[in-house]
Amino acid sequence: MKKVILIISFCLISFFKLFASPGDSIFAMPYVHNMYVTFPYPNFYDSLIATNVTDMYLSVNIDFNGELYQNVGIKVKGNSSFNNPSQKKSFKLDFNTFVPAQDIHGLKKLNFNNSFKDPSFMREKLTNDFLIAHNIHAPRTAYCNVYFNNQLWGIYAVVEAIDDEFCKAWFGNNDGNLFQGDPQGSLQWFGAQPAAYYQKYDLENNNTLNDWSDLVNLIDVINNTTNANLQAALDAVLNTDDFLKQWVCLNMFSSLDSYLGSGHNYYIYHDTLTNKFQWIAWDNNEAFGSFKMQLSNLQLKNLDIYYVSNATSRPLINKMLANPAYKSLYNQAYCELKDDFTNTYFDSKIDSLDLQIKNSVYADPKKFYTNSMYDSSLTYDLNITGPQGINVFGLKNFVFTRALNIQNNLIANNVVCTNSIENIADNFNLIISPNPVTNSIHIISSSLCSIYKLYSMDGKELASGPCNGDIDVSNYSAGVYFLSVLINDRLYYQLVNKID
Repeated sequence: MKKVILIISFCLISFFKLFASPGDSIFAMPYVHNMYVTFPYPNFYDSLIATNVTDMYLSVNIDFNGELYQNVGIKVKGNSSFNNPSQKKSFKLDFNTFVPAQDIHGLKKLNFNNSFKDPSFMREKLTNDFLIAHNIHAPRTAYCNVYFNNQLWGIYAVVEAIDDEFCKAWFGNNDGNLFQGDPQGSLQWFGAQPAAYYQKYDLENNNTLNDWSDLVNLIDVINNTTNANLQAALDAVLNTDDFLKQWVCLNMFSSLDSYLGSGHNYYIYHDTLTNKFQWIAWDNNEAFGSFKMQLSNLQLKNLDIYYVSNATSRPLINKMLANPAYKSLYNQAYCELKDDFTNTYFDSKIDSLDLQIKNSVYADPKKFYTNSMYDSSLTYDLNITGPQGINVFGLKNFVFTRALNIQNNLIANNVVCTNSIENIADNFNLIISPNPVTNSIHIISSSLCSIYKLYSMDGKELASGPCNGDIDVSNYSAGVYFLSVLINDRLYYQLVNKID
């Protein structure tokens, strides 16, 4: 049986090599890859850890799903994901560091992330996949079981590198400057001299030319253009439509280890075809509210749609919010994207990923959390003290509560979305009565209502079923409950007040 599976895998890989774009044979495959890393010395771990200081690649041999690669560069990566007591560190592979022109399925580099602070192992993939599905620039993500010198090291999230291949695939060119907004990419103005920005950003390519004038010009436009002229000037140097969508997604996912919160973790590429910078998402491993920014759990789930951690040091967001045209475009982008930020969209994807990675997660000898924590984190919030303590949102619960709070926040900010969730009741003549309710709830709709779900205020599902009868609530205690109704693949939410 194993031989049959291996043959099928090789056939699928060969098919993707022939007919798909670079990397699809890694990122489009619905299973966990297997990679064996062979170090040429027994005490490999100390040498690997030392690369955090030297920032130099070690040479190793790689067996990736049975394909052999010689003299591949490896080094550790990360900040908080590195500075923890676990041996399971994130790392990067560079296939042409020692062998010019060597690649893996058309890609030069791959990142392997250890899912630090994420017992579900899914935050980065779910977020990146959502962005890509909505045509927003982001890296692809897959999974891989990693072995060091034949010792299982655990399951890693494999994340596409933001480099020349990425830019070529997304923008059709790769000769423009690619900057990473790290370590302090706030886009604040520090004068016209490029040297003022050398320690705040990283130029990823074109290092011989080392021309930073385009970045300085972008920052100049952001900070020194009058409000009246901002839209014309900024549209000329930045793909503002995509940035607005990126901004919306950071807010929806409460992803604050980003420009929105900590002020970094992004790339910008100077697209030579449009002569505009393109914003590229990066490092979404702490999405779904895992990066707290000193906010409470309630504040993270109720994050205001216009939240910014420090407006004066986030001039791009600050200036756009102060501009009525951009604020309106941001509201419009929010209305469009939030309709997919629902349990209808995410729950099936979470369940599918669970089937894909669960066995590998259970087998991971160096993971940060227990198997039961993994299982619970797919739905329920975890607040556990002790050596393996963690305070993290359950994925499904977060989506449910955040989606409802987004709806309320849009209403509070007088943002009217057409053809969206809050209008479903009118569009489909939906009636949910009585409310307040004592014994049973009746659902009436002019269109097909396929399913209802009833939740407690802490997000626990209490009942569900088809919308073809009354919902008996007589045995529930008095209080407020969430009722969601699915009509023509769209969700409608309503608070229900149960009285005795």
